[in-house]
Amino acid sequence: MGLSGSADPQVVMQRRQRFADQVGFDLARALMTVQEHGANVVTFHRHRPEGAQCVFETDALATDVSGQAIVTYHADCFPLFFLDASRGVVAGAHAGWRGSLAGVATQTVQALHLAYGTAPDELEVLIGPGICVRCYPVGGQIAEQFAARYGREDRYVQHEGGDVRLDIEAILRLQLEDEGVVPGRILSTGWCTREEERWFSHRGGRPGRFLSAVVAP
Repeated sequence: MGLSGSADPQVVMQRRQRFADQVGFDLARALMTVQEHGANVVTFHRHRPEGAQCVFETDALATDVSGQAIVTYHADCFPLFFLDASRGVVAGAHAGWRGSLAGVATQTVQALHLAYGTAPDELEVLIGPGICVRCYPVGGQIAEQFAARYGREDRYVQHEGGDVRLDIEAILRLQLEDEGVVPGRILSTGWCTREEERWFSHRGGRPGRFLSAVVAP
């Protein structure tokens, strides 16, 4: 589903259109991230609707324009879906280890509050498929960066033999809870992109990207 490095961009666009048709949104109005593994969030609003654009240097987008989709791209990084049903607001984010360290979940919750008045305890959040802790050994220096910034490393760092493993989903949950999202309103698919062959996975040796989309009601 990714255009970068594609040998046939036309086929990719045809796949995207089929995806949009199946999910039920207008691809011509969709907002798409051009990700940089950071925590930048851009918001869009019904009083000045925009669409059909790629938003550079961002890993999270939000909109309250009814029917508008937010599209993000993934291989092992996690998609995050946010919904404030009372205001018709949605957001989509891309979270790998760099974006999680930068606080992409935190920044998205804060952006929704500033842009739309969404209170954290009004949000419903879904954590989509991504690489699980069993499949994600990282260097000790990476784990130390998370510990220095967020503490409570027992919640997201595992030690097994000489390996240090990072639980990105647990980091995201921690960030969301710290911002006031109700734990019971944070859901997860529990699907690992490396373990399940139906997903593209950088660490699993299955090159490519899948799309995630969330559509404003």
